[in-house]
Amino acid sequence: MTNLSKVMNLKYVSRTGWMLRGVPNALAETVASHTFEVSLIALIIAEEVSNSCGKVDVEKILKMSLIHDIPEAVMGDVVKWVKSRLGKDIESLELEALSELGLSKYAPLITELNKGESLEALIVKLADYTSTTLQSLKYLKAGYVEVKEISENNVKAIKELLSKDALKPCKEVLIKTLINLGLEDLSKS
Repeated sequence: MTNLSKVMNLKYVSRTGWMLRGVPNALAETVASHTFEVSLIALIIAEEVSNSCGKVDVEKILKMSLIHDIPEAVMGDVVKWVKSRLGKDIESLELEALSELGLSKYAPLITELNKGESLEALIVKLADYTSTTLQSLKYLKAGYVEVKEISENNVKAIKELLSKDALKPCKEVLIKTLINLGLEDLSKS
C-alpha cells in the first residue's frame, strides 16, 4: 500500500542545495514544488518534441518526472556532492525508499532515468536541470549570489544533454523551447 502521507511530506522538505548557499529555509524551494515544476516543464518539452521531431511517450515522461524525487520522502534531499560520491549505491537507496513507500512498481522508471539513455529519461533530466536553473535565476535576482555555481553547473549539464545522440535530431526545437521557458543563456550556444 502506498504511504501517501509520507510522500506528501515532500511539501515541507526544502531543497538542501539552496540552503547550503545561503537561501533561508523559509525561502528555499521544496522538493514538492520542484517536482511540480519539473513535471510541467517535462510536459511542455515532450509536446514540443512530439509535435516537431516524432513521437515520445508523454505518459512515461510524466510518471518519471513525478516520481523522480519521491525517494527523498525517506532519504531526505540528497545534494549532488553526496550523490556523485555514492555512485550506483544511490540508486539502490532510491529503489529501497520506493519500496518502503509502497511505490516499487515505479522502480523501473527510476532505473531508466538514472541510466539517462532513453529519449524520455533525457527529457526528464532536461526538465530537472531547467527547473533548477530557473529557480537559481530567481534567487540570484533576489541577491543570493552563492547560488550562481548551481546555475552555471546546470546550464553546463543542459548543454551536455543537448549533445546526446538521442536529443540531437531535436536540438534546435529543444533550445528554442528552453529559451521560451526562460533560459536565455542557451541563445549563446
